[in-house]
Amino acid sequence: MLIGSRICLGPMFQADGPVIFNWRNRLDVLHLDGLYRPLSQGGFDEWFNGIGRDPTRVVFSIRRKADLNFLGYLQITSILPAHCSAELGIMIGEKQHRGQGYAQEALRLCVDFCWQELNLQRLWLRVIGDNPAAVHAYRKVGFEHEGLQRRSAYVNGEFHDTTLMALLRPS
Repeated sequence: MLIGSRICLGPMFQADGPVIFNWRNRLDVLHLDGLYRPLSQGGFDEWFNGIGRDPTRVVFSIRRKADLNFLGYLQITSILPAHCSAELGIMIGEKQHRGQGYAQEALRLCVDFCWQELNLQRLWLRVIGDNPAAVHAYRKVGFEHEGLQRRSAYVNGEFHDTTLMALLRPS
């Protein structure tokens, strides 16, 4: 378990599954992450039950340290050991938990884990559409703008650009 000042990153519990399934099927949450289409229970179960079996992926639950309340999850995906790189993705599920610094703290803990435990050199992520709060959080952790994929995501009936950001391991 990775422990910060207000949150901790740790394993997923079976009880987290229904909560995540709900988030992954809510438009208000998924519009932050890209395309929406209903997620089947079978597809979700395959993803959730395979979390610990995929060597190219690490998934952490994000919990408030004070009461272990489940706030969201963070994924390190597309881990390429030969290139020492990976993609990050984060979801804080409920609106009332966003904008409180939980994501920034989770990202900082995760970045340290990636440098120290996975020996990665480069982390990257994407921000779909106009999401200044996400860009702000990523910049505070050290991510820099790398590029823009124009009209690359169709969300809520409109095309949106995707911002690519990356962070390199300090020398």
